[in-house]
Amino acid sequence: MASLNCSTAVCVICLEKPKYRCPACRVPYCSLTCFREHKGESAALRSLLLSPHLRQLMVNLDQADDKAKLMRACMQEPLFLEFADCCLRIVEPSPKEDS
Repeated sequence: MASLNCSTAVCVICLEKPKYRCPACRVPYCSLTCFREHKGESAALRSLLLSPHLRQLMVNLDQADDKAKLMRACMQEPLFLEFADCCLRIVEPSPKEDS
């Protein structure tokens, strides 16, 4: 795995200085522990995206003229909410409670 030279990058899991990048999605991480946690999050997202219903919702949303209206409707779908929550957990992880 390649080392990082960018001083502004942070580990996507613990926000420490990263040493590596995920080979699949190129996000920075600092340790094997953080990589395993990231890999687990990615697996959850991939699992959700196997649903034909969710994929059709995403296609419809992408092609909609009134995306805001359709987004409000999609947010009433439990599967879409689960997908949105999974995405948010990946891009905006809750801080670890060390205390």
